[in-house]
Amino acid sequence: MAMFRSVFAAGIVLYSFVPVSGHAAPQIMGLVATTEPVPMQCADGECTALLSAFCLQEKRLPPDFDSAYLPAGPEQVFLVVTTADGRKTGIDASGLVEFRTRYGYTAIEASLPMESLTAERPISLALEVGPRAALLPVAKAGDADLLSAEEIATATGPWRLAAETVMEGDSEGAASARIAMRLVNALPMAGDVQPDEREQLRRHIVGGAPAMARQTFDACIRSVDQAVGYPLRKCLEERHERLQMENTREFWRSLGGS
Repeated sequence: MAMFRSVFAAGIVLYSFVPVSGHAAPQIMGLVATTEPVPMQCADGECTALLSAFCLQEKRLPPDFDSAYLPAGPEQVFLVVTTADGRKTGIDASGLVEFRTRYGYTAIEASLPMESLTAERPISLALEVGPRAALLPVAKAGDADLLSAEEIATATGPWRLAAETVMEGDSEGAASARIAMRLVNALPMAGDVQPDEREQLRRHIVGGAPAMARQTFDACIRSVDQAVGYPLRKCLEERHERLQMENTREFWRSLGGS
């Protein structure tokens, strides 16, 4: 059908701690609420999208690359299915979409096998993250310091509520991180884009954005033009990571060091 355009996987340099058997469970993570559906790109039997995330527990270790997480509650993330007749249906993503860390604590890759939605015959898929969404790490055998019920209640309750102002507010840093992630999900997963496609992104996503977001986009354009084999998407992923790390530090400071 007319859906699921081909995309290619892209790598990213990671520098998080690596938990192993016997180590403490990693931190609870927050997901940044979306203002519009995040499109999923589909190829080779799987659909994926990146979601902006942050750490809710400064004193817990960050997750390893490809660590599995689950929504902390129902109806926090919705899968939006659009069918050929134009109908859109929102489905609770819990138990349907898989969530895994992409790099550090700043991004989550959400994935879904195409075959799981054959009955709906979708032409496009997207994800919506609701207010105060959080993710819990999937427990591993041998974890020596599991999350307590009190930790979960505090991180997903008052701390997640407090995070709204910093992580989802109107500050230049928060808005720029959101713009960077929108750009990431609008780009192919590998390879570069042509100048006219860049200008479309500038008009539709970057235009009217805060100065920091425009500077981030322009800096990545320069970096891509000066380097061989450095895709625009990868540059924006790295810039998003830096922005989101600083936003997260600001959130921790707002809690008094949590």
